Amino acid sequence: MSDEVEGLTPEERQRLQRLLEEIGNYQAAADILRQQITLSAASLSEISAEIETLRALKELKLETEVLVAIGPDSFIPAKLPPLDKVVVGLGAGVAAERGVDEAIEMLNARSVEVEQAMEQARQELDKLGERIEALRPEVERILEKARGK
Repeated sequence: MSDEVEGLTPEERQRLQRLLEEIGNYQAAADILRQQITLSAASLSEISAEIETLRALKELKLETEVLVAIGPDSFIPAKLPPLDKVVVGLGAGVAAERGVDEAIEMLNARSVEVEQAMEQARQELDKLGERIEALRPEVERILEKARGK
């Protein structure tokens, strides 16, 4: 592109450089938002699995034998204790005992929060895309002018 900008005035070169930097900044912000959306989707999937697990465990009889994961592909058999309380993460590395129904409610609320954050990130991503697309015609116009000289 350095050959292309030789036919431009110093002001046009400066404008082109600013536009390209702005587009680059928007693209970097869009990449961060995409990562945020991906992480949120994974979190949402985990929360959903937690809710379904609690609901399923709630329906099992006392002393039902279950397999407890102790690693990625390792399990130990265990008998289900009374399921009056479960330990639920509250955030910031803090966990507390809660009743099963209260834990499910907390997880449902967390799920809603994550969905809202994902939607907000998607909207911001759309806006960034619109900003990038709004700048492209001016960049193309300046480059066309440089090619025409």
